[in-house]
Amino acid sequence: MIIRTATVEEAARLTPYLPVTHAVLDGDRLVGGLSLIEARPGVRELSIWVIPEERRRGVASKAVRTMTEQADGRLEMVTDVADAVSQRVALNAGFTREAVRRNSGPGGGRPDDVVWAWLPGDPPGPAPRPFPDLRGGELRDGEVSLRPQGPADVDDLLALMNLPDVRARATVKHVRTRAEVARRLEHAASEWLAGNRADLTIRVNDEFAGDIGLYYEAWSRSAMMGYSLLPAFRGQGIVPRAVRLLSAWAFEIGVQRLAAGTAPDNTASQRVLEKAGFVREAVHRSRLDGPDGTRSDDFLYVLLP
Repeated sequence: MIIRTATVEEAARLTPYLPVTHAVLDGDRLVGGLSLIEARPGVRELSIWVIPEERRRGVASKAVRTMTEQADGRLEMVTDVADAVSQRVALNAGFTREAVRRNSGPGGGRPDDVVWAWLPGDPPGPAPRPFPDLRGGELRDGEVSLRPQGPADVDDLLALMNLPDVRARATVKHVRTRAEVARRLEHAASEWLAGNRADLTIRVNDEFAGDIGLYYEAWSRSAMMGYSLLPAFRGQGIVPRAVRLLSAWAFEIGVQRLAAGTAPDNTASQRVLEKAGFVREAVHRSRLDGPDGTRSDDFLYVLLP
């Protein structure tokens, strides 16, 4: 991988996509371009564009990592929150995710941006990830499978979240709008890459049946789990299978304590957790807002590796 100041011809070829300052070459072949500009004193912002036919070869990650080896100050990358590819490049090059800037991106929709930074002395990439990618893209137990959520799931999740009994058990009880659910799904891959939460759909024979999520607390290596299911799939033992699948994966990747909470009257959820091996550990008094405006206790169930 060679990175050097771009010639006029190279910049002209790449300028429609990026204000190029550097050319990225593989031997004599131009494979992409870099923009390295001073964002403020002592801080340079880095952007990269790879020629389409050269993608999926690790060009971007190698080029950005090469720039970190040459840098003598803070480097920043700013990525659209929905651009998981660019976020993977930042992680592979050893950058740290620092912040989400709301409605900061270009264009009429004003997408959120994720700010990444690399400092001299930071370890070389790839940066550690609490949540690795799923092998084969899913977790599966026969006909029951769990798959990472994405924008294509918006209509299924909107219908599920707005079921009256699902809303009554949720921490957010208002009727969700399509835009609200779409925004959440736009962030889903970024939250997974950051290790904050892993949101998945539950599918039965590839048909959408519900959702399940893992919400990580890095400092204690603990996680919370939550789930909901469409009425047509209830009472068939699907949720216990989904919970066991996600629990096994959580322990495989290093989670040391897995918890789930249920309302005292939610005996169906309590049976699900008990079938999956969870043990009731505590009662958190008056922890949650109830559907009628009162406060509700929360039964805490825990599973250990």
